[in-house]
Amino acid sequence: MNNFFDKNIAVLNSRNPALEPPENRLAETLSVQETPTGAVTVRYGGTLIHSSRDPVKEGLAFAKSVRPGSRVFLYGFGLGYHVESILQLIGAEGSLLVVELNPEILAAAMILRDQAGVLSHPQLHLIFGHEESRIADEISRHMRRLREAADGQELQVLFHSPSFQCIPKQFARLSNALEVLLIERRVPAILGDLEDRNYFLNKDTVSQSPGIKTLRGKHRGRPAVLISAGPSFDNAVPYLEEIRAGALLACVDTALPVLLRENISPDYVFSLDPQDESFKHFVDHLDTPMKLVYTPTANCKIVRHCRGEKFVVFKENHSLFAGRDPLVREKGTTRAGGSVSCLGLDCLIQLGCNPIILIGQDCAFSGNRTYSRDTIGDQQFLQIVNEKNTIDTVHLEKAREKKRIRVKGYTGSQLVTNQVLYSYLRNIEQIAEVSPETRLYNLFPHGARIEHAAPLGSINELLKLLQIEQ
Repeated sequence: MNNFFDKNIAVLNSRNPALEPPENRLAETLSVQETPTGAVTVRYGGTLIHSSRDPVKEGLAFAKSVRPGSRVFLYGFGLGYHVESILQLIGAEGSLLVVELNPEILAAAMILRDQAGVLSHPQLHLIFGHEESRIADEISRHMRRLREAADGQELQVLFHSPSFQCIPKQFARLSNALEVLLIERRVPAILGDLEDRNYFLNKDTVSQSPGIKTLRGKHRGRPAVLISAGPSFDNAVPYLEEIRAGALLACVDTALPVLLRENISPDYVFSLDPQDESFKHFVDHLDTPMKLVYTPTANCKIVRHCRGEKFVVFKENHSLFAGRDPLVREKGTTRAGGSVSCLGLDCLIQLGCNPIILIGQDCAFSGNRTYSRDTIGDQQFLQIVNEKNTIDTVHLEKAREKKRIRVKGYTGSQLVTNQVLYSYLRNIEQIAEVSPETRLYNLFPHGARIEHAAPLGSINELLKLLQIEQ
């Protein structure tokens, strides 16, 4: 068997002189197989890294969605078959950032295959190493450059699944961050058919609706409260009347039924979920005179049947709206990801509201709960309690459906969240970070600490803030 290590490492060192290369040895946990085509593959532990029949063909299939000029982030170098295919497709105008955290797989790639052409490719940047903090900083820096170079085009995110399953345990923090990125990438794929259907049915309403652009600056300098359906919303419910008197009131769709039960009609309600389940929040309140801010892929029943004013907002770089630039520019966009709370925050910033107070924005399982007690989401949990000993048990079991992550609370304590909620937390922080002129507060902050959002521990603090702003 040929050993290409010295040749490959010479090229790798010329591109990454400050990094310590992998060792020239095959790990005991790794077994090499020759395939019928003559190409090699490896099995790492119980994971087959490439096809046992035709790794080259598999690499071509992996890269089939890549287009010339694409900016691509890829986790997993593997033995490089798919990397080579991507580089062939992106051409001189594209860029490829590859992260490989397993030094034993990277060593196998350097030993078993001639990678000189791949490693010397001017459009490739390979990140590897042993120090998690340095790698995290390098990924952030190069992702920022990729997005800037994309010039408005969507950054393509790819995961080589077998490599992703082999991330070493010492990279737990990076693994969590990458899994969040994977979840965010999967959301459009999982809901793609629903989004297509809703957009098709919403097209006429979208074209007739004014966009978020028409509301820009409409409430400049006015305090606003954004109510979400997290557990800490329970603490604010008795004070809704007082809060309503001092601020513009906005809410996410899941919190709407609770507000209306308290005879509080919000100024704005935000909705983006394409699923029919979300219509339950509106079905008894279709005549309520509130302004609905929705995305074009929001559930069509909501968009069609709500009788108040409607304003549409497009998600930036959504693949479904490629080629519809004039319409997107006319209506306006949001930088929010998959959370309706993020949508609400970004839109209120565009409206000019300042300060903005978050209520019910926990981003964690505060008190072992997921939702405010009176929301539909919480009531659905109640329906499946049955023989369970406590409601909290159900919430904890629901939390375990996604990998759990520990985050800091406002008091410095460690709280449990999952990757989906963590991705929402990061999106809120990103929106706040690029809008430093908007002061952000978090009322009754029993959940995760939100950077750039100052805590308000009591209703008196909030009312005092609102009186000062008036």
